[in-house]
Amino acid sequence: MKIEKQFQDISQSQFSAPDGDSFLEKLHNERQRRIGKKVGFLNGLSAGIIVAVFGLITTSQLTDDPTIFASNDLTPLEIMDNETEEFVYELAEYLVENSDDIWETLTFLDEIEFETVVTMNNGGLE
Repeated sequence: MKIEKQFQDISQSQFSAPDGDSFLEKLHNERQRRIGKKVGFLNGLSAGIIVAVFGLITTSQLTDDPTIFASNDLTPLEIMDNETEEFVYELAEYLVENSDDIWETLTFLDEIEFETVVTMNNGGLE
């Protein structure tokens, strides 16, 4: 008896035919939303990878050894202009005057092959 009642309920209910245009519009909007989410995810992933690669490249070049930076910047004293050379000598003088350990500072200047210190170590022969 229950099944007959369900058939009667179904026959009495009114089904409207789906509107094709609204269905296609909803379908198209849903596809656009899913594509937008996928593109947004891929863009975010790409940006994250780029930031990570540049971060690794940058951090791999960092060091705690000051002689690497100084030796790159101060070695070619012969080709420096007068203003830069004067600055380098003033900087060396400042380091010597304000250092806590003068021998460590002189060792540092010797390691970066600072011209005046190298000459002092060779007995003024250079």
